[in-house]
Amino acid sequence: MIPACDAGQERPPNNPTRDSGAAGAICNLSLEFRRLDQTPSRQGLNTLMPTASDPPTTSEIAGRSIAAVREAALFGLGLGMGAANTVRHRARGYVNPRPFPATDVQRTIAHAICVVDHLEARGRVSWHDKRVLEIGPGSDLATGAVMMHRGAVSYCAVDLFDNREQADPTLYRELASALGSPTNAAALGFCQTAFPELPDVTGEWDLIVSNATLEHIEQIPALFRRLAQLAAPGAQMVHHVDAQTHMRWIREHDPWNILRYPSALYDRALRFPGAPNRLLAGDYVRAAQANGWSEASVWGDAQADEDYLSRTRLAQRFRSAGPDLRLLTFTLVASRQARAPDSHTS
Repeated sequence: MIPACDAGQERPPNNPTRDSGAAGAICNLSLEFRRLDQTPSRQGLNTLMPTASDPPTTSEIAGRSIAAVREAALFGLGLGMGAANTVRHRARGYVNPRPFPATDVQRTIAHAICVVDHLEARGRVSWHDKRVLEIGPGSDLATGAVMMHRGAVSYCAVDLFDNREQADPTLYRELASALGSPTNAAALGFCQTAFPELPDVTGEWDLIVSNATLEHIEQIPALFRRLAQLAAPGAQMVHHVDAQTHMRWIREHDPWNILRYPSALYDRALRFPGAPNRLLAGDYVRAAQANGWSEASVWGDAQADEDYLSRTRLAQRFRSAGPDLRLLTFTLVASRQARAPDSHTS
């Protein structure tokens, strides 16, 4: 039996995030579109503001002091844990992208099916007769096997690192059993290459997808420009992005911890190959639209709690981000315009 899929991180009941719901029996990602333009009314804000004649009460002063201590603690804790991670990843590379071991075969299978379900539903795509390019598959190519089971004619994954040796030897046999049809692992292509140029990738692709990968790539505009060159006329790209903090414990209590730090400090202490790029939903939409992709839009998945956002002190550059701060995880969907028919006549 395939266990339930948790494509995101498990969170305690009191964590400052809100999942949007469920999408299918094994996937806990919502299919409901979330409006991003809902803001508190001015009247509502005014009723919460004390007048000049109302001095703060003792409990209010104590509450503010506790909040200040909490903010300082989260800032310091995130910086310390992040710096330790940076040292480790700079030495070893970013080689463990999932919150569970690659040897957990059943969870790996559930994760792969969940990812494909989510990309299919969010992008409203069919895999049938499609040539699929996946960016950053992780420790195996199980998602590609699921896509080919659903009708893709070819599949190739590209990554900066080759982590396929982490996969359990029984994975594809167990996956075939779960899918009810043979899995041809030899047909699953893989190309280790540099980003964002992807110099070793050739051909044309009908669907370009990724799951929790783009947030680890620094030069998103250049990558989208290159993907537009690789896209067949009318191609689509569907990318699930986990924009929040990736450190296991911190993300449960302070999902935007990575946005607390000024750029100079983040670059010096927390930057490593594969570190979160700190781009928000609107950044991805603008990058797609400016680099050969049309009809770019974002579907919200996990959202930050409003109370958490109101009390969290972010670095100056992020304080005016507005509704983008609500989206901790989201899915970007965009299309490549079909080439216009040749109107030249001899």
